[in-house]
Amino acid sequence: MADYDVIIIGAGGGGPVAAKELAEQGLRILHLEAGGYARDPEHDWSHSEADMNNVVSGQFRWGPSDRSRSPWVRRMVGSGLVQQVSGVGGTTQHYFANSPRAYPLAVERGAWPHAYADLVPYYERVEGILPVVRDPALPTKDAWAVYGAHKLGLPQINGKDVHRAGWRPQYNAIIPPGHFGAGTGCNQCGHCYEGCMHPHGAALAAKAKRGTNVSYVPLAEEHKGYQLETDAFATKILTGTRDGAPAATGVQWRNTRSGEVQEATAEVVILAAGCVESPRLWLNSGLPNSTDSVGRNLTLHWFDFVTGYFPFPIHPAVGQNSQSRIEFPGLGCLEVVGLGPGKTAFGTMTFSNSWAMDDNSQGEPWSTRGHVVGGALRERMRQHDRSLTLLVLTDDEISRDNRVTLAQNWAPDEHGAVPQVQYTPTPESDRRRDELCRQAANILRAAGASDVHRADWPPLYLHMQSSMRMAATPDNSVVDRNQESWEVKRLFVCDASSLPDGLGGPNPTLSAQMFATRTAEYIAQTYFDRDPFVLEGTGRLTPAGAGPELPATGGGPGGVLGGAALAAGAAATLHQLSRRP
Repeated sequence: MADYDVIIIGAGGGGPVAAKELAEQGLRILHLEAGGYARDPEHDWSHSEADMNNVVSGQFRWGPSDRSRSPWVRRMVGSGLVQQVSGVGGTTQHYFANSPRAYPLAVERGAWPHAYADLVPYYERVEGILPVVRDPALPTKDAWAVYGAHKLGLPQINGKDVHRAGWRPQYNAIIPPGHFGAGTGCNQCGHCYEGCMHPHGAALAAKAKRGTNVSYVPLAEEHKGYQLETDAFATKILTGTRDGAPAATGVQWRNTRSGEVQEATAEVVILAAGCVESPRLWLNSGLPNSTDSVGRNLTLHWFDFVTGYFPFPIHPAVGQNSQSRIEFPGLGCLEVVGLGPGKTAFGTMTFSNSWAMDDNSQGEPWSTRGHVVGGALRERMRQHDRSLTLLVLTDDEISRDNRVTLAQNWAPDEHGAVPQVQYTPTPESDRRRDELCRQAANILRAAGASDVHRADWPPLYLHMQSSMRMAATPDNSVVDRNQESWEVKRLFVCDASSLPDGLGGPNPTLSAQMFATRTAEYIAQTYFDRDPFVLEGTGRLTPAGAGPELPATGGGPGGVLGGAALAAGAAATLHQLSRRP
């Protein structure tokens, strides 16, 4: 008999979703996370940008929980920056919690082994459990952005399925102020990227921003069969033969504090270590890779920043970091970003491929483009409170040349050969990004901006997807439609690396969580003879015997939840949160 039913590697955006769903089925789960667990963010974290976001020594870095030690190594090809976070919650600790669904266009254009309609119930289950809601009270920065879009004739989009260009408030995994009673929800502090510690005095599982560290992990911990091991860096996936075919049988890991190496066996292994570490672990484990697809097809949403400067206050650092978005299916999307002065100076002025002094951007709707330094930077930062920034998320193409592999010219670290990451946008991705930047500049000018600056970013490795992609056939993929490996049975990939492509541009976390939910159901049915989840008449996916639905409340078309009640899973979540000290 195996030590566990399921071992899950990684407690970021996807792994905890599978953990919670499988633990609810009564299975024995071992959950490994390379970083630590900040169980008291109110005291463990701060609102200091340097303390939290420094990629070398900050709380939110890819490195051991002991911050006196160096971060873990990634070998980069060319310029760029990897912004991933270790620890329970992974990158959801510092994400904006934007939770849009994939564009139906992206699903239906042929690369996905699913129909969009078949995925909606799984989206709805995640949206109910987190929950994903929409705050009808937009802060100034978001209101001015949607005003500019409206002036250009873009319509408002209602609902969660986007089929045409337009603007809408964000559906975020952030509980709005007072949404579940006095003293609950977001306080609009503007520090999403530094990690949510509000409301003060609330239990960990009742914090406003619903990263997996405060949502799915606490729900998994309600079950006695669930075991979480932190500071546990997986170094090898163990395999054997089952039913005459290669199959996963367990995991080896190293304690990052003591150096002790341990192993455990399992009936099923779920790899959810992210778009860099999932292929790295696969390759370091010597697993089959006959089509050379492991690590290939990396997408990044080929980001850029476009900033407008206004003759009146915008207050960009007030409110959730992003509460509105502007959709352009076929190109990608734009979302409002409001940050503190440190990240604003970096993201809008100093993280760039070009120099503003060499580029007057003649013929384009922006005034300047590229690096801004010295006195010009100081002047720009004096205007910080009168600035509004739009983040460009490109519908970038998959390309086998964009990949994660093992570095050949770098010494291994204590966990094996280190990963090498490379990304070069295709000409079509470049064209789409340029067009989105033009749309962004025109929107800012329509809203009243007197000056517009385009950052012209190099690659930012943040919305990483598709390096272990799923597909209907194994020719250019690693896993099948159920996220199970083509070549190693009982081995599943449940993170954003398994997404078929860049979703058309929308943020990837919700889609990764949707697929993790679907795959958890498949694993429970196929390997542990559990009953399937029940699709009730409302179209929502709920476990058999779930409690009553919680009605939607608030303003806006159909209420804050976009015209639907919270799924029954949300009612159960909130009941459990109310019992926590």
